[in-house]
Order: sequence, then structure tokens, then C-alpha cells
Amino acid sequence: MLADTVLLVDNGNTCVKYRWLTDSSEDIQVANSITLLLERLNTFDVSQLFLSNVANADDESLLSDYCQSKNIDLHVIQTPHQAFGITNSYATPGKMGVDRWLAMVGAAGKTTLPFAVIDAGTAITVDFVAEGEHLGGWILPGYQTMKNALVGATKRVIQDNHVPHLLSVGNDTEECVALGCLAAIQGAVFAANHFLQDRFDEYLVICTGGDKNLLTSVEGSGNLSAANLVIDGLARYAEKGSFN
Repeated sequence: MLADTVLLVDNGNTCVKYRWLTDSSEDIQVANSITLLLERLNTFDVSQLFLSNVANADDESLLSDYCQSKNIDLHVIQTPHQAFGITNSYATPGKMGVDRWLAMVGAAGKTTLPFAVIDAGTAITVDFVAEGEHLGGWILPGYQTMKNALVGATKRVIQDNHVPHLLSVGNDTEECVALGCLAAIQGAVFAANHFLQDRFDEYLVICTGGDKNLLTSVEGSGNLSAANLVIDGLARYAEKGSFN
């Protein structure tokens, strides 16, 4: 395949992210929907498309129909039991969102140390890998999801659109809500560090996803940031030419 015509697509819950296989920059392109991506594809020279889809099946069907009409080879990645030297801890791998799996694959391409991947978006997922074994993980509400749930479940708690990036304390209700939710999600970084620190001398905690910047200010051993590990994982599949 011609690497410069291979497109990597991460279809998430809120947007579609994509980049070319040959683009090694941290810049990820974003489309608000699959429909908008299909419009853009008309201006691209695409031979193969590698897809991570955790949104709805209709999106995948639209993309599949388009690729078939344009003779584009579509590779929809599914979560396996084992690949790229990582063994999945799930007894039923298909129950794990493929974005979580690909984030682990992407991270494993960057380090041989034990690591945690924290993917911050609509939900925050935390997965631990050491010596080729997925040890397990956590799932918790993302920042905005948490704020919306709190406001929706209470009568006198309100929010605004301000998003703090440094943890402090609030002096009005809106600020307290924003900082409280930030404290809660940053707690995942502290907990991940603690989990790994109790078990390994050296390790990494890697933050990725659309809200990764809310997590990277947390002080801790070995914290790193990656633009989109799901895309990095797709790139490893494309480079290997293995679609299992």
C-alpha cells in the first residue's frame, strides 16, 4: 500500500478524529460527524482506511458504503484477545471498547515500562499494562459528563462554561462545581500513580484524549501526554498490515 494514501480514523462519542499514516505530527484533524468526514474524503486520495468506532453502527455503515463505492479498503479494528504482544484481561474481549485497546497498543509502541493509559473524553478510561499483560482498568465519567450529571441531579447546583486547568478552590457555586469535577478526574491520575508505584520501580502514566490537558498538570512520577493514542494504535495496525 502507499502509506501516504492510508487514513486513520477515530470515531468517538463526540467527534471524528483523523490523520494520515505518514503524518508524524501531533496535529489531529477533527470533523463533527461522519457525514462531514465523508464530504472531506471527496477531496482526498485514499486507498485504505483504518477505523476505530465506538459511536453508533450507523456511522460505520455510512463509511462502509462510501468506501465500497470509492474502492477504498476499509479495515474496522475489533478488540482481540491478544495482539502486539499484549494479552487482554477481558474474558470476552468484544466487551472492551476498541478505543481502549488501541490506546494500549499505541502506548506499548512508545515504552517497554509498565504503564497506565488515561484516555480523557466523554468517559475517562484507565488501563494498566505490564510485561505484555493487560492488568485491568477503570472507567469513570469525563469532566463534562460529571458536571452535567451533578447539575441534573440537584436543584440548587449550577454550572457555567468555564473550564479550569489548575486545581484550586472555588468561591462561588459555579467555580466549586468546576473545580470539584476537576479534582475528581485528576484523582484518577493520582490513583493510577499509586497503583503502579506499589508494584513497580519504574513506570509511566500516559494521558491522552480530548481532555488530556485537564490531567497533565497533576504532579506525579512519569506522567506523559500523547495527542491521540487511539490513532497511534491504528497506525501500528496499518504499518503491520494485520487486521485481527
